[in-house]
Amino acid sequence: MPKYYYYYKNEHKMVIEDDAAEFDYKKHDKKDHCDKHDKKHDKKDHCDKHDKKDHKKDHSKLVEFAYQTFDSITELPLPLTFPLSTQPQVVATATLKDVEKGNVVWLNGLYHVNNNSPEFADVFTRIYRGNISPANLIYQSIVEVDAEGNDDATESVTQFVDVVPADAKNVTYYLTAQKGPFSDDLSVFAYGPITFTAAEIKQ
Repeated sequence: MPKYYYYYKNEHKMVIEDDAAEFDYKKHDKKDHCDKHDKKHDKKDHCDKHDKKDHKKDHSKLVEFAYQTFDSITELPLPLTFPLSTQPQVVATATLKDVEKGNVVWLNGLYHVNNNSPEFADVFTRIYRGNISPANLIYQSIVEVDAEGNDDATESVTQFVDVVPADAKNVTYYLTAQKGPFSDDLSVFAYGPITFTAAEIKQ
């Protein structure tokens, strides 16, 4: 006849047989499983909080925003009030105050061009920082505008990211347009809508 020993745990009576082969380890295994699960859960919570904290650190912050817009609604016939030359002509400006070294400035520009000539024209779009001089040119694009009667009206879209230099304080950006050197005799016009934006971002 097998002998039985009685003991109490958590107010529940448990019976264990003398024979070790018949001992029920399930309750002990369950506890081990719970301990492992708790450790895993705690580790996951820690990692989740850590990831959220790191993610927060990676967010960039908008410091300042400047813009200029003209002629947001354009009607037909297309206006001919802004003829282009082969020299840079200011389309729009945007000024940021008290900029910080190392921040970046996200620049976006938009204006439209109409070529009223019998041959295609080259149009240069530029952005200058500080003043209009070759040393301060930070962006340039060139597009060909078709001759009149073809795709002679188009838009010029500009996007650029500028890094704030160490000596900068109040910075003005100039969006300019001009005809190419071989298009001097052509009739090319800029018109709206015109938009130029500058957003200083702290990383």
